[in-house]
Amino acid sequence: MVFLFSHVKSLAVVHSWSKSLKQIYCRLDRRVLSVFRAALGMVLLYDLRRRFPDAALFWSNDGLLSSEALRKAPQGAHQVSFLLSVSSGPAVRWAFVALGLLFLLYTLGLFTRLMQPLVLLGYASLNARNLFFEDGGTSLVIILLTWTVVLPLADCLSLDALRRDAGQRTLKMRVAARAEAQKPLVTLAGLAILLQAAVIYWLNAAHKSGATWRGGNAVHLVLWQHRVNTPFAHWLALHEPAWFSPLATKLTRRTEFVLPVLLLWPLHFKQTRSLAFVLAVLLHGGIALTLTLGPFSYAMICLLWLAIPGEALDAVLGALGPASRATYWRFARLRARMVRGLHRLGLGARGPRISLAFQRRLVMLREALIVYLFFAESVSVLNSNRAVPKPLRVAGSEPVLEGYKPYLRGFQNWSMFAPDAPTEDGTMVVDAITAGGKHIDPFTGLPPNWQQIRDGLAPHSIAMSDYFFAMRDLHQAASYRHDLVRYLKRWPAATRSDRLRSAEFWWVSYVPPARGSYEPGPLEKQRLWKVAL
Repeated sequence: MVFLFSHVKSLAVVHSWSKSLKQIYCRLDRRVLSVFRAALGMVLLYDLRRRFPDAALFWSNDGLLSSEALRKAPQGAHQVSFLLSVSSGPAVRWAFVALGLLFLLYTLGLFTRLMQPLVLLGYASLNARNLFFEDGGTSLVIILLTWTVVLPLADCLSLDALRRDAGQRTLKMRVAARAEAQKPLVTLAGLAILLQAAVIYWLNAAHKSGATWRGGNAVHLVLWQHRVNTPFAHWLALHEPAWFSPLATKLTRRTEFVLPVLLLWPLHFKQTRSLAFVLAVLLHGGIALTLTLGPFSYAMICLLWLAIPGEALDAVLGALGPASRATYWRFARLRARMVRGLHRLGLGARGPRISLAFQRRLVMLREALIVYLFFAESVSVLNSNRAVPKPLRVAGSEPVLEGYKPYLRGFQNWSMFAPDAPTEDGTMVVDAITAGGKHIDPFTGLPPNWQQIRDGLAPHSIAMSDYFFAMRDLHQAASYRHDLVRYLKRWPAATRSDRLRSAEFWWVSYVPPARGSYEPGPLEKQRLWKVAL
């Protein structure tokens, strides 16, 4: 009898532990999810905006990467994109506008359940059309859209939430609907998101094992990457104190090692995850100030925001001063007027009545999908990173587990500036000769400037810089050189004498100065190839 009672007690302890683990690792606050949606939507709009000026050049058949060339020589396996069927530059710009509308609706939280899969497919298609532009940032955005595709992202702070409340007939029903929508969400996706963030930081830190990171030179070298630097980084490189790089290099690597611990620590998790978010904002804010790495820094901040517990949010809101509380109540009254206005106009939305049993089936289906995503993303992590021991890598079952990965992409290869920071910087310079004998670089419209990359920032967009960096590889160049030659033949010339007759392509590079010095090494020129036009 004593044994039976002790067994019941042990089961109660197991149940208590299971409940505690759910509360710590599997709970997501719906307010946090809604802010995440709005923030990630703005990241999507920013990424689309930075591509738009080069839309015709790199995403249409009028530019440097035609659909025909990509079909003959794909940049990656299963390169699938609806933009491959959009040919002209103007048509691609309209396709970008359509994507922008989807991203805007997602950001505002209107028709969100429909927008979530459409935005995932649209962004993955945008990325797949030009894989020269793919990087860790675009991969992370796809991963975030994948993890959250079945989560309720619009229960608060969204137009859908306003329409939901406007669809209720009485104030009491609206209050009940809002209360129901603000309950914490318990899902395995909460654990998956925490593990995703921890894996990214740990792998990035583990891969930084080279001499430039151990010796404290990595940040100094990164500041001299004029191909991807911001104006602030260029200024900082010319005024960098000798102590700055060793300190920043050490802090970067140690922060990346500490963040997984803070995210997964089970005790005082409200404080540890809040601290992790603050450290991530500082780390990625610094990266965004110095490097034009697309959406990576902003997407990482969005990812870390998902780790914020609801209790931490309540503590911050509770600590607001009288002025902040007054602002909050002004917004609350504005929201109430908007709900009443939508109700009077008949624009409220009432969801379908679903039985409790069917709701449970939907939850089980959601969790089953998250389990599948977890295994698929885990296989991608294990097979894509040098720091993972070979015995842990998955062979044979990858096509089954990663069935969607080759199409959506978003591969889990986390190795930024690793194992070493780049020890040289360069870009491509095109020396074209016109019929009148002038030398001109068709991509700047000016005479070839051999010193530009050494003395200042690259004179091109980041899309152009990525294209030049890829075309430096002679194998890549052979596959896509025909489009480049065709583009140069069509290059607009004001007069007959300004037409291009030939072009030489040079890779121009330099070695950054030693730490404590501000004079880079001599310019090196390597002729890649020459074409007659």
